[in-house]
Amino acid sequence: MAQITKKTDKHVPEDILFEVVSRLPLKSVGRFTTVSKSWYAFIRSPAFIASHLNRSIARNVDDDSSHCLLDVPTNLDEHKTCTVHCNNTVSFDEVHEVYEVELPMDFESKTCRPVGSYNGLVCLTGNRYDYGRIIYLWNPLLRKFKCIIGTSCCCNRLYKEFTEVSVGFWYDGAKNDYKLIRIMYFGKEDFSGYDKEQSHVEVYSLNTGYWRKIDDAKLPGIITCSYQSAFVDGALIWRANYSLVGEIDEDFIVSFDTRSELFRRMEFPDFREYHSTQEVPYLLVYKGRLAFFVAPDCGDEGSEVWSIWVMKEFGVVKSWIKEYNEETQQKALWPIGFNKNNEIWIDTSDEGIIAFNFETKQSRILELYCDNNCWINYTESLVLL
Repeated sequence: MAQITKKTDKHVPEDILFEVVSRLPLKSVGRFTTVSKSWYAFIRSPAFIASHLNRSIARNVDDDSSHCLLDVPTNLDEHKTCTVHCNNTVSFDEVHEVYEVELPMDFESKTCRPVGSYNGLVCLTGNRYDYGRIIYLWNPLLRKFKCIIGTSCCCNRLYKEFTEVSVGFWYDGAKNDYKLIRIMYFGKEDFSGYDKEQSHVEVYSLNTGYWRKIDDAKLPGIITCSYQSAFVDGALIWRANYSLVGEIDEDFIVSFDTRSELFRRMEFPDFREYHSTQEVPYLLVYKGRLAFFVAPDCGDEGSEVWSIWVMKEFGVVKSWIKEYNEETQQKALWPIGFNKNNEIWIDTSDEGIIAFNFETKQSRILELYCDNNCWINYTESLVLL
């Protein structure tokens, strides 16, 4: 534990001071870093950061709930301003805290896309040809970021034409490490599509600062960059398909066990009810379980009917159940996430973002809008201090 000062120790034992300060709001803690060099070292010590983060997480009932929503612009030619909406009750009623923060990094394509967010770190990459090529880990609260460059394979191959790249981000609690996975598929010689057999998989560790290739990775299908991952029971989860020319696309699930570093295929249940339209499942985490949101694909119009399916036992296809089958006055486009008030945030085509309560069956209009931006769940922390 970092020492503060002898003068301070005479008045308050350091272990008690540690307990008190680690319970304070982040902005109050941040002010203490300007008191003195010893206070700065105390606040930035790994033990204090971990303690403060653990207390923040403990205040959330479910691992998939969050204190904040982060609004990330996707077109950086227009602006680079992100907006953070925070509320201790995660209800976003009349009063909640709002502050803005500028993206401090640049992307070659002038576009930006969130990959995921864990413990206050947001993973970002470009949203066009530079997707997955250069990756940033960013703490919006502290205005600090780290650029993740390089690869374990030939850089020319990473930028090769007809290369599909997928990225995932997670927190390894056993090693207190933040990690990335990058999956690359390379085009067939006859330019007829991607070859799932010719793939390159590598994992990045923030602790070591290096990419490491996973040899003989067996991928059951193609994961395109348009599919965002979920993290459940130590596994990264993507929606996938074969994506090979001449074959019918088939939605299924690819999971990557972050402990064994093995891939496996899992099936969706038979959720297609509206046969006149294509229904697209959006993967989520609901109360620590794998779930997905699905509604009739009505394009930009959205749908007033939608459902939530939950996998009660991870990896067991027969355990899928339809947890909710709902209808709202607003036309749903896609989900943003859940909060601990038993609500789901949904982007709609007519009222912006709404919060739908599963108990009352009522929707609240939050007066928040996507406007070509991406919204993600976010929890403030001191990580990367």
